[in-house]
Amino acid sequence: MTELLKVFDENYKYVREETRETIHKKGLWHETFHCWLMNETTVFIQKRSATKKDFPSLYDITAAGHLLADEEVMDGVREVEEELGIQVDLSKLKRTGVVRDVIKLPAFIDKEFANVFLYQSTFAPEDFTLQQEEVESIHAVSIRDLQALFKGDAENVVCAEGNQIGLSDFVPHETEYFNAIADMLTTITS
Repeated sequence: MTELLKVFDENYKYVREETRETIHKKGLWHETFHCWLMNETTVFIQKRSATKKDFPSLYDITAAGHLLADEEVMDGVREVEEELGIQVDLSKLKRTGVVRDVIKLPAFIDKEFANVFLYQSTFAPEDFTLQQEEVESIHAVSIRDLQALFKGDAENVVCAEGNQIGLSDFVPHETEYFNAIADMLTTITS
C-alpha cells in the first residue's frame, strides 16, 4: 500500500499530496507527530527495531510517525497506541509546538514539521506492549540528563537499565531539534 502524505512549503502551507518515497527522495516538507512520554523525573526513549528501513537500532522519540494525507495532527496519537500498546488520555497530552527538523543522507532527505507533544503519566517500561517491527525496547532516562545530552552539556546518559547512550546513538536529528526538545522538556521540570 502506497502511503500518501501532505506536502507543504517552507512556511508550513499545504501544497499537494505525494508518496512518502517521493517526499524523502526529493526532500519535500511534510508533517509528523512526535510524542515524548514521561513521568515527573523520567522520559522514555525508544530503541528502533533492527529491521526498520530507516535508522535501525538507533534511539529516538518515545513514539512518532508520519501523518497521512487524510489525517489531522491529533490523529498521530495512533502512533503511540500502535508502537507502545497503550491508550492515550488526551487530557494529559500537551502540545508544545512545531519544530522544523531536517535529516539529510545521500539518498534520503527528511524535511519535517514535527508536531511535538509531551505526555506525562505514571507509566513504567513494563506497561508497554511494543510493536516489535517498529520498536525493539523502551528505556527510561532522567529528564535533566537527557536535556544535558541534547544541549551538548553531557557526552552520554545512563538509562535506568544501566546502558550508556551518546548522541551518536540517536537518530541524527538536527542540533536545533535536540535543543528545542530540551527546552520543551523544561516545561515539565520547572
